Amino acid sequence: MANVILATDYSEQAMRACVYALKLFGPTGRTYRLTHAYLATDEGFSEWPTVGTELYSLATIGMSEWSKRLEAMPEAQGAVLVKDVVYGPLPGMLNETAKEYSSELVVMGTQGASGAGILGSTAASMVKHSSVPVLVVPSGSVERPVKRILFADDGQGVVDAGALTMLVDIATRTRAEVLLAHVVQNKDEIPKDGVVAEYGRMLAGVPHRFISTVGEDPAAALDLLAEEEQADMIAVLHRHAGFMDSLFHNSTAKKLALHVNIPLLVLQAVQH
Repeated sequence: MANVILATDYSEQAMRACVYALKLFGPTGRTYRLTHAYLATDEGFSEWPTVGTELYSLATIGMSEWSKRLEAMPEAQGAVLVKDVVYGPLPGMLNETAKEYSSELVVMGTQGASGAGILGSTAASMVKHSSVPVLVVPSGSVERPVKRILFADDGQGVVDAGALTMLVDIATRTRAEVLLAHVVQNKDEIPKDGVVAEYGRMLAGVPHRFISTVGEDPAAALDLLAEEEQADMIAVLHRHAGFMDSLFHNSTAKKLALHVNIPLLVLQAVQH
């Protein structure tokens, strides 16, 4: 049975993200791991053993109370929910959990109020350093069926089919159309025939089409395309730092409104 990690800080944003994931994938066929990572406020505190025990106890109580709320949701009925309370930085602990349980996806919410761009520092760190795909559900997202997924092609050529597994899974499950968005700097630039053919093979059975827009700023261009195409989800491929940084850097935060209202799926390039 496949594993999906539901990261939680016991907030309403985390609850929204968990419910979204349960609606998207359904309660059965997967094990959902509710994962909370806690840290001490002062690692050098002289009474660390006692403090550590108290922090763990509080985190465990918090998980018990918060998970009861989730379990009472209609979307969670029949779902296998496993609870994990771990010590350490969230991105690192989520990666360890994903490796240990062969998880296929991490789902998390974000408010984007920490000053590190609209994703917030924790979510931004997770999407850049995660070893598995990450689905970020913003606090301002509107609950609606996934009919169109805007997939951002960074222009670096065809990717391994394995990197698109989660995209294909979601598109197949929701019967959504995948829009392969290519941001170009020259309006006469078109995707290479070989790239089009390979994407067609990887997305066989999934409705899809290529679209392009001219723009020097990928974030702003995707924002415009998302609005024009009425996309219900954005998907990007984390293949190299430059493209991701252009999407999540502070300087583009004011221009990039799409993550405020639309869930973001960050895929990971397959390493060989």
